[in-house]
Amino acid sequence: MPVKQYLVLFEQVTGRRGEKLIKDTTGEWLEKRGLDKSVFTFRDDNKPAMTDYQGIPTRVTASWQDRVLVMTMEVAGTPRMIKSKYQLSADGQTLTIDSEITGGPRPVHSTVVLTKQPQDAAGPLLAPEQTAAEHFKNVKTEELKNLPVSEFIDQMHYFAWSLGKDCEFCHVRNDFASDDKKEKKTARDMIRMVAAIDRDNFKGHPEVRCFTCHQAHSHPLRYPPFPGEQSASAEAGHEARAADPNSHASPAARP
Repeated sequence: MPVKQYLVLFEQVTGRRGEKLIKDTTGEWLEKRGLDKSVFTFRDDNKPAMTDYQGIPTRVTASWQDRVLVMTMEVAGTPRMIKSKYQLSADGQTLTIDSEITGGPRPVHSTVVLTKQPQDAAGPLLAPEQTAAEHFKNVKTEELKNLPVSEFIDQMHYFAWSLGKDCEFCHVRNDFASDDKKEKKTARDMIRMVAAIDRDNFKGHPEVRCFTCHQAHSHPLRYPPFPGEQSASAEAGHEARAADPNSHASPAARP
């Protein structure tokens, strides 16, 4: 989808433990969807740290080399790695971002050159966001309704990553508001279940999440794969057992 405008806001912020962090707020104005906003916070002291990048757990190591910020991002559970260099010009007016993404069919290189903007240009990125319920159609789950749009989208990315699937596992293509897929109803039930577990057992802290049980499978596995058995085979076996009303019985006990 064509990008009409691209804006990045860098801020120094203080973390929950008092550490100094850099907050990257990026806005892409897309031709049909309008503003697509993402927020990413990281350390720049060359110490690897876990964070969420577009909703997906990512290990980030970043440090300064003169006027260049060098960053490595390792995406959890995948071979995907992003290496970037952020170089500020001597006059402070341009920022060049060189990136390489590996772990896919082939490496992907990109270079983006950004020009410094007046302070008020950041207004749209700092303005309060609509909630998911205000912006999208048919958001019924209470746990998601009041999330800012950018956090809601990050949650969708996280759900897909946790199950090892894409958006169309739960959504109808080109009609994400549709309730035609049973997987979407199941996802709503699972979101409520996870929220209740954390509320009732962990004082509301998100100790249990989708990945806790799914671990990149559409259905949680009841046991690890046996040696020589692929996890996909184990998952297929789970689905077969779920469809078989006698699946709880041992093979010897079946007629």
